[in-house]
Amino acid sequence: MSENDDDDLATLREQTSHGDRLDEAPAAEQRQAFVDAIVAELEAIERGDQQKTVSVWDGPLAAFIRALEDNPDRLEEVGHALQRELDLDEHDVERSEVLRLALRLGFKKAAPEAFEAVREAAQQQATKGL
Repeated sequence: MSENDDDDLATLREQTSHGDRLDEAPAAEQRQAFVDAIVAELEAIERGDQQKTVSVWDGPLAAFIRALEDNPDRLEEVGHALQRELDLDEHDVERSEVLRLALRLGFKKAAPEAFEAVREAAQQQATKGL
């Protein structure tokens, strides 16, 4: 066996090795607890106990969004770019949608597993009672 074969074998082992079931169980439980927390928040929003709005205190970002609003062509350009990045059909965008898409894209890129919990929670909440 050559040195390259040893390197290839080591790489293959790394790629295919997974933690044992004892390692995976707590991770699955933590993920489900997070999904359940999101479902609870979605239900609170639906009941009117929580607001749908999210506030961010950021001067440069606020200036950027206001400038986009003052330049509708730019706003649309940015919105369409976000839609493409998220594999969504392009349609007219407003300030709120640009902000929502930017947050979603940021979370999806930076913390894809955590953000996937949002999708799972939304599906669970939408299918409750069926």
